[in-house]
Amino acid sequence: MIGLIGWAGCSSSSDEPDAKVAVAEGRPDGDLLSDDQIATDASGGADDQRSCLGETHQAEVIGLDIFVMLDISASMAELLPRTSLRVPVQTKWDAVKGSLEAFVQAPESADIGVGLQYFPQFNQGVPDSCATNAECGVGAPCTASVCVAGFVADDPTDNQPPVAFIGPTNPDCIGDDCLCKSDADCGGNNASCRGMLGVCVVSGQGVPPLPLPPLCNAQNECSGLPGTTCEPVGVCDGSPLDNPAFCTPSLGCPVGAGTCVQFPYRCVNQTVCEASAYAAPAVAISTGPLHAAQVVSSLEAVQLNGLTPTAPALRGALDQARAWALSHPGRQVVTVLATDGLPTECTPLEIPDIAQIAASANSATDPVRTFVIGVFSAADLGQDGRARLDTLARAGGSERAFVINTSGNVADDFLQALNQIRDTAVNCEFQLAGEAALDFERVNLRVTDPAGPVSDLANVGDASACGSDQGWYYTRGPDGTPTQIEVCPSTCNRFLTAGVSAELEIGCATRIR
Repeated sequence: MIGLIGWAGCSSSSDEPDAKVAVAEGRPDGDLLSDDQIATDASGGADDQRSCLGETHQAEVIGLDIFVMLDISASMAELLPRTSLRVPVQTKWDAVKGSLEAFVQAPESADIGVGLQYFPQFNQGVPDSCATNAECGVGAPCTASVCVAGFVADDPTDNQPPVAFIGPTNPDCIGDDCLCKSDADCGGNNASCRGMLGVCVVSGQGVPPLPLPPLCNAQNECSGLPGTTCEPVGVCDGSPLDNPAFCTPSLGCPVGAGTCVQFPYRCVNQTVCEASAYAAPAVAISTGPLHAAQVVSSLEAVQLNGLTPTAPALRGALDQARAWALSHPGRQVVTVLATDGLPTECTPLEIPDIAQIAASANSATDPVRTFVIGVFSAADLGQDGRARLDTLARAGGSERAFVINTSGNVADDFLQALNQIRDTAVNCEFQLAGEAALDFERVNLRVTDPAGPVSDLANVGDASACGSDQGWYYTRGPDGTPTQIEVCPSTCNRFLTAGVSAELEIGCATRIR
C-alpha cells in the first residue's frame, strides 16, 4: 500500500495563489523535475520550493468498488486445452467462474464492493433457435428467412428440358441484409419471404451447377431437378466461426473441418441491444457480509448462450458505475469488461466507436475507468485482436488489456488479472478530504522509488493528457472542485513495485506540464 504523505506548514507566499512552477522544456520525459530543474516565476524561486517542509500526515486511500460486465456468450462453453493429465477438463466458463468466486472470497477483497452483470441479455419469450419468423415473434427475423421465387434454367447437362427450382432473389446480399420479416420486404414479382432450411443436392456429389442455389424444405420442391434430393443445410463444427464451412448429410465436411451438425438458425433480435438492460445489475455493488455468497450464487446459475453485444454491455456497465459513484462520494468505481470475443452484434461494432464510449466515461467530470480482460486462443485473437483490445483499454484509462491465452492456466491468469486491477485501482487514487482550506494551485505529488531517484511529478491537467507519460491530475466533482488525485497509468504501474511510495506536498506552487 502506498504511503501518501501530505506536507503542510510551507513558507510559500499565500498572497499569490496563482504562482506555479512549470516543467522545464526540453526534458526527454516532459514531466519529471529535480530541484535544479524547477522553472519559477518572478514571485518565487527554487528556494521557495525547497523550503516547503513541515508537519506530515497520512492521507486516506479511496475505497474501491468494481462493476464487472461478464461475457456469457455460447463460446464461453468451449473446452480449454488440457495442459496435463492431472488437470480436469474445463471450459472457459469454468475457469473464469472459479477465478471470480476466488476473488470475491479473498480476504484482500473484503473491503471492496463488487457488482456484476452479464452479456448478452435476451428479449423475453424469444427462443434460442428457429425455423420461421413466426417462431421468433418480436425477435424476428429468423436467420432462415429469405426472399425466394421460382426460377427456370437450362438443364446443366444440356440433354434435358429446362429445369425449375426455388432460389433466392438477392443472391449477392451479405449478412442480415439477406433476411426478411414478411413478403413486403421482397419487392413483389412473385417473391415471398420463407424460412428455407435445405438445398437440392445430387446425393454424395454436390449441388447442381445452376445460376442460383436450389433451396427447399421438402422433397417435392426438388421435383423440377431430376436426380436431386432435398437435404438440410448444416455447418461443420470444426470450421471457423467467421468463415463456416457448410455441409449436408450426404456431402459431409472437408478434411479437418469437423462433423456436419444442424445449422444454428436463430432469431436476429433475440439479443437486447439497449444499454439500460445492462445497467441494471444482476448483483448490486456491496461490501456486506453476505455479498460474496450472492456473487457466487449468481455465477452458479448462469446459462451460456448467444453472441457478443459489446457496445451496449459496456455502455450499460459504465452507466451503472457512474450512477453508483454519484450516490457514493468518497469511493472510486471502476468497470471491468471480461470477454472471450470481439463484438458480433448490436451497433456500433467497430472498436474505435466502442472505445469512444469508454473514453467519454473516463474523461467525464466524475470519471470511471475501464479495464479489459480478454480470454482468447491465438487463432481467435488473430493478428490484430490484441491491438483492438488494447485500444479499448487505453480509451478507458488503463494502459493495456489483460489478454489471457487459453493454452495457459486460464483460471490462475484471470485471477491474477483481477488482483492486479484491484491493486492498481487501490494504489493509484487518493482523497483530498481533510484539507478544508486547501489551495489546489499549491499541491504536488512526489514518488519515491528505492531503485531510483525521487521524482517530482507534474499535473498533466486531465486523464486525456496522460498518454504514456508520468504524471497526475485531479478528479473533480459536479461543481468542478477537485475531490481526489489520480495518477496516470504509467505512474500507476510504478506503484505496483514493492517499496514505491508517494508523498503529497501541500503549499508549494503546482508543477504543471
